[in-house]
Amino acid sequence: MSTYTKKRILVIFTGGTVAGNVAESNVSQNTKSDPNSFLSILENSVDIVKKNWNIEITPSISELLNVDSSNMQPENWTSIIEEIQNKYDDFDAFIVLHGTNTMGYTAAALTFALENINKPVILTGAQVPLGYLGTDSVTNLVNSLRMAVWGYHEVKGVMAVFGSKIITGSRVKKGTDFDYDPFKAFQTGALGDIGRFMRIDEAAMKKHIAYLSKYKALAIQSRVLSVKKDFDTKSIASLTEFPGMSVDLFRSLVENNGMTAFIFRAFGAGDPSSHLFPAFEYLKEKQIPIVVTTQAPSGVSNFQVNETGQYLREYDLAIPAYDMSIESMTVKLSWLLAQKINYEQIKIKMLEDLHGEINVCQELI
Repeated sequence: MSTYTKKRILVIFTGGTVAGNVAESNVSQNTKSDPNSFLSILENSVDIVKKNWNIEITPSISELLNVDSSNMQPENWTSIIEEIQNKYDDFDAFIVLHGTNTMGYTAAALTFALENINKPVILTGAQVPLGYLGTDSVTNLVNSLRMAVWGYHEVKGVMAVFGSKIITGSRVKKGTDFDYDPFKAFQTGALGDIGRFMRIDEAAMKKHIAYLSKYKALAIQSRVLSVKKDFDTKSIASLTEFPGMSVDLFRSLVENNGMTAFIFRAFGAGDPSSHLFPAFEYLKEKQIPIVVTTQAPSGVSNFQVNETGQYLREYDLAIPAYDMSIESMTVKLSWLLAQKINYEQIKIKMLEDLHGEINVCQELI
């Protein structure tokens, strides 16, 4: 008589393309998916896993949200986090069905909020909805299930499984609206690849997991799960520099709109125009943090390459983003603001590698 390892998987339904939340088209049908249809997809895979891996899976679904991911709000992140927290003792892994447009933001939010989680939380979705010709929803959902119960490597923490990539939650970046492999690990390698076989980068996975017990022991039960689930995005102004940008814009956003933090996409390696220096000095005087990144798609903002960036560094006028994605730096900043920590603490924490989101490297020039 066979003895099976039992695994309980909760599929959290939030909507998005995978659920059919797309515009009507002359070349495709407009099909909305019943959340329970995703459970029926898993039936055959559950039988195969039981036969080949001796794992007996019991999947359940939670109809939490049904929104296009472009409409995903921080309160929706909090709802997903609370659902995982409330069901933590009842399930061994969580799969979040999510739209692709803001998956990187949600993945980052769950990563920072669930500080010491001891179970897999896997985000996935589709480029083509379930029920449409050419849908990738079945493959992505089944691959997420495979990852959730994978027994050959230790798997825990927040990650995305999409197309052929397995990506840590703090590095999920969408690069295209067309390909079946739209996501990449921003500025780093993936945790692994998934196709007919799964190839795990053991060093990357160990590093991913090591962050989970950096400050607190891994949470065996919900009572010791460290959860910080609030985000203050409304206080952040996110701006892209262009030649001739008004220096008065920053003061106006603070004094007229109540902004208490900034994300700024400068030129080069985080090199703003010098005519904007008075704005940076004003923000420092007001103790308003400004994180400076680069407009270069694969660039690194380090304040070490050009004179204007070096000026920011010399006079401590801004926080360099280094290799953080715009998704991670925005979510991280909003998460820190919600914790009501002071200006100096935010400056320190933004440069602290909490979950693999930043690599602070000193260039030798």
